Amino acid sequence: MKKIFGLGLIIFLHQIVFAQDGTLKDIKATATTAIKTTDDTTINKWLKGGTLNLSMTQVSNNNWVAAGGDKFSLSFSGIFHAFATKKWGNKTWDNILDLSYGLTNTTTLGVRKTNDLINFVSKYGITPTNWKNVNITLLGQFRSQLTNGYDYNYFGSGIQRRTSGFFAPAYITIAPGIDWRPNSWLSIFGSPAALRWTIVSNDPYSFAAPGGVFEGHRETPLATLYGVDSISENLAEIGAFVTISAKKDLMTNVNYYTKLDLYSNYLKNPQNIAVFWTNQFILKVNKWINVTYEIDLLDDDNIKQSSNPGSAVGLQVLSTLGVGFATKF
Repeated sequence: MKKIFGLGLIIFLHQIVFAQDGTLKDIKATATTAIKTTDDTTINKWLKGGTLNLSMTQVSNNNWVAAGGDKFSLSFSGIFHAFATKKWGNKTWDNILDLSYGLTNTTTLGVRKTNDLINFVSKYGITPTNWKNVNITLLGQFRSQLTNGYDYNYFGSGIQRRTSGFFAPAYITIAPGIDWRPNSWLSIFGSPAALRWTIVSNDPYSFAAPGGVFEGHRETPLATLYGVDSISENLAEIGAFVTISAKKDLMTNVNYYTKLDLYSNYLKNPQNIAVFWTNQFILKVNKWINVTYEIDLLDDDNIKQSSNPGSAVGLQVLSTLGVGFATKF
């Protein structure tokens, strides 16, 4: 994981350096800035905006061997991004909401979910006198999903078991720290004392079989798959937290958005850094049509395999390419 993360970080830094080319448009000119700086905020008024992308792909074939047994597949994905920010005096309050959801329907597998994310971040900051581009900040973050996810081949049986859902898990982070904004499109926040709760309160046992014994296998409670005690339904941690977000026009009609979260738990295996990283490239074809490519990476040793709870799932990668409708508001 460290090699993959190191390579990914190099790619991320390359994007930032590339985006600083003076020939590129400043993201201040758009209404979709991930986090507005205080200079962009009208005093004592909320500055709001966002984007909505809806994409669909369809594939059909006849005797196309590389496609396997599927004669038809239809996929849908939606990405919603919204922000609201306000400044008064030396204070700022920034709020960001990201939602994404995807489904695919194939002739052999039926309808399955391909993506599901709720991510809300709120930051309240105060700029000390004579400080430039730096705020003393209190950050709150909530991350979960909307609907259930499943292991569709539980213990190789072809039977599905619920492995996630709304508030199963949910991650809540409260972190005091320093927010550095060197320019209008980049924010780097760090906290040495961040509290994080992992919550599995939506049916924390959620077994596939009555009594939790499936074909001779003793099932592991759903909460345990996320390092959470099934009775208390939550896991409290304290550690170091860093979040980096950037949104920039890489070239004409090509926009890049990234958000990287890193968390190290001081109380247990601090060297095992939890990583959540989302990257989105948007190519604007015209006023209504966009081509969107999104790649998400998640690595958290607390997340275990449903059929082998002694082992972590490891690095999770989700890649989505779509063409569809887009609008700003």
